[in-house]
Amino acid sequence: METSPLLQVSGLGKNFGGVQAIADLDFELMKGELLGLIGPNGSGKTTAVNLITGFVKPSKGNIEFRWKNITGLAPYKIVRLGIARTFQMVKPFY
Repeated sequence: METSPLLQVSGLGKNFGGVQAIADLDFELMKGELLGLIGPNGSGKTTAVNLITGFVKPSKGNIEFRWKNITGLAPYKIVRLGIARTFQMVKPFY
């Protein structure tokens, strides 16, 4: 059984001007685990996903996926490594 985390987030932080959206986020995700982010509106859930998927660059911290540092990589490079996301659609296409 693999003992190294598949995804490891260490000290991740993001500031938007004077607003600190995320401060020192740490977690590990092992192969086969499921992870949920929960919290009230404005707690940084979407920002965390955007940081991990490369849509936003972190102010500080480190993101490793499959033992490779992906911190600040472009979204298309992160997708090629195996991390993808979907966007919430509020109405159907016409």
